[in-house]
Amino acid sequence: MTLRSFLAVGLAAGALVVNAPAIAAPAAGAAPAPAPVPQGPPIPGYCAFSLNEIIGGSKVGQVIIARLKVLGSQVNAELQPEADSIRSEEQTLQGQSASLDAATLQSRRQNLGLRISSFEQREQQRQKEMQATQQKQFGVILRELDPVMRELYAQHRCSILVDADQGGVKIISPEMDLSRQSVVGLDARIQTLTFDREHLDTQPAATTTR
Repeated sequence: MTLRSFLAVGLAAGALVVNAPAIAAPAAGAAPAPAPVPQGPPIPGYCAFSLNEIIGGSKVGQVIIARLKVLGSQVNAELQPEADSIRSEEQTLQGQSASLDAATLQSRRQNLGLRISSFEQREQQRQKEMQATQQKQFGVILRELDPVMRELYAQHRCSILVDADQGGVKIISPEMDLSRQSVVGLDARIQTLTFDREHLDTQPAATTTR
């Protein structure tokens, strides 16, 4: 078990983690939880964890997820006016095409094409920046999580540690699942982060602070 392996898992699962809900108590009046599934005896040396559950349940993970949603909303607010303007121009040009001479129509279509191309480039840039931001912040979590997982691995005398999110594990005995203990350990090490969106085209990445 190495830090590199945890990072690889985390970055691969990144898109899932952003949408992972925080662990919370059931709302009043909610349907009762299903009856526990009968469990067989724990398999000695076999341990598992869910990175989505760890990040979604940890304090720092919830902070990061909430902040990423805010940054995503800011990006949408930045791009939406230009998208609406382009759409409006397309509709206007379509309505006027029959009344415009060929040269004017061609010129306006070319200008519109340039606007669309520029907008798509900016949109792709923001997507890359959001991905870089997410990966950087999850990387902080994974670095803090690595010693926690190592300690739990040793305490439980694990011989193998399975990623339940990536390994196709549907149900696992709680006695073999290290996720909730990992959340406790991670909360003891780090609980919050402050960060902004990475700006890949204008300046070096900002330093992450706790």
